[in-house]
Amino acid sequence: MLKKCVESVKAQTSDDHIHVLFRDDKSKEGYGVYKADKSLMKIEDVDACYVMILDDDDMLIYPDFVKEFKAIVDKSDIDIVFFKGKINGETFPPPDLWGKTPVNCKIGSFNFAVRRDIWMKYIHAWNPEIDGCADYWFIARCYNKTEGHFWFDRVVAQTQKGPGRGRAESGR
Repeated sequence: MLKKCVESVKAQTSDDHIHVLFRDDKSKEGYGVYKADKSLMKIEDVDACYVMILDDDDMLIYPDFVKEFKAIVDKSDIDIVFFKGKINGETFPPPDLWGKTPVNCKIGSFNFAVRRDIWMKYIHAWNPEIDGCADYWFIARCYNKTEGHFWFDRVVAQTQKGPGRGRAESGR
């Protein structure tokens, strides 16, 4: 799945992006949802204007995403850009929640990109110890503390397999 994730980023029609891969442990067990979520809080310097998390089991499915994203953020002072994603063919956030305050387990890390300074200020809210939906708590904090939100009405990413690897994935 990681190979497909990387290929999906390389397939973007714009190369104005940085794709950072990191591994937070050296065990044969790999990241694990809990350890991967906690390691996000350790990232100190991201050399980009915006940050988006694309899990290894996710992939970009819209090849013009980076190009159109850049055109959107270059025009305005936007704090967060929200976009749609697919999990098992279901759209996230669901249509009845699109353009509204994020709801726990109805939005995921592949549904938004946040300005780097906001990322650095609120990344501590990405807390997998709360209830398993660590990405929601971070998204909610960023949303509630900012005003410049843009809802990019496009399906940008999808999971390669359905949720169920652990509690953190089960509600998304």
